[in-house]
Amino acid sequence: MQPYTFHQRVENLYKSYFTSYEDISINVEADAIKIYVIDETNLDSACLELKINEACHVITFWDGYSQSEIIETINEKDAAKTLKRFMKKLVKIISR
Repeated sequence: MQPYTFHQRVENLYKSYFTSYEDISINVEADAIKIYVIDETNLDSACLELKINEACHVITFWDGYSQSEIIETINEKDAAKTLKRFMKKLVKIISR
């Protein structure tokens, strides 16, 4: 059995939160994951971005209006917890 990778974990979290929403998209690359709301009325719509560096995982959350948060975590477990928290915020933004 192959190990469960961090990217697979993030994609499964994405699927569990956003399967019923059509106006959200995910872009997965080797060293970055970006989840963003597709909103034609807001050019700077809400997004969640993870960048994987050698030293840490940098998670940036933008609510689409005025609030931005940047969190740095050392391990994948903390990065997944932070992503989950921000995904919940994105669901609230989409549901408005």
